[in-house]
Amino acid sequence: MTWFRSIFPPLSVVLVAGLWAAPAQAQGVEPGNQVQTLVNELRAELDRAEKDRLADPWFLRDLRQILDRYDFPWQVRILHDDFSGQGPGPDAPWRVTAGEFLIDWRHGLRTVIKPPRQTQSQQQADPTAALIGALLQQALTGEQGGQQTTSQEPTYAAMIAPARISNAFAIEIELSSRPVDGVSTGRLEFGPYQGEGANAGYRLVYSPGAPAGSPSLELLRVSSRGTTSTLEFYDQPLSLQDGQPHTLTWTRDRAGMMVVKLDGQVLMETTDRSYRDPFDGLAVVNSGGDYAFRRVTIDGTG
Repeated sequence: MTWFRSIFPPLSVVLVAGLWAAPAQAQGVEPGNQVQTLVNELRAELDRAEKDRLADPWFLRDLRQILDRYDFPWQVRILHDDFSGQGPGPDAPWRVTAGEFLIDWRHGLRTVIKPPRQTQSQQQADPTAALIGALLQQALTGEQGGQQTTSQEPTYAAMIAPARISNAFAIEIELSSRPVDGVSTGRLEFGPYQGEGANAGYRLVYSPGAPAGSPSLELLRVSSRGTTSTLEFYDQPLSLQDGQPHTLTWTRDRAGMMVVKLDGQVLMETTDRSYRDPFDGLAVVNSGGDYAFRRVTIDGTG
């Protein structure tokens, strides 16, 4: 049992000492915090113990699960905005490409779209593909965002934040949502994109009012041609239209593992390695609903 005492006491002492020093980090580690250094060193020790068979595999597994709660490898701050500007719209690097996003001192950056009545053929159309087509056309023609070309009510609102986002990222959005009179459905999506026209990348889609059994939250992959593939979905009702702030956290590690949490609860986990290069920015689209953003934060790996 010498090996048991040689590996377990050092691991236990270091782990407990580190976690005691920073208990709040279970909710997320701020960039530059020394807890991440501790986590990395402990993982190296666990890898060595596993490779040399110095400890019981089940014990090592339990320790890794503990470390997962404190691990935050995204230590480079890429973007942070609490939308506390004087308005009327968001400050740079945000650029509104359709509809309106207006500063509301009570709620943050707010966007409201009331979906029009749709025909059956329109309901079958892919709103993500339509959005990407509009952004691509705008990028090619050099049109300015935020201006309506017709007298009709806009069918969606979109904005982008050009920024170099590492392939591994952590996106956190604090938002609130309210029902729109006479509308039982809606759609809000955001995600990192590649290309000047925001025509490729990932999208996290929230569908308020989705009936039971239908996805209320979806994780999509969008190709450079605008076609979408569902990577994962959550088909339980989400009660976000209460006007209260909720936090969506979306992380992607270097191996392509993506985790989506709502108010700290894991809702989706999946792996996709289709995109290996950095992303060119973040896109946000409202194609139905009343949403307000209190904060958007993006961290990366450099």
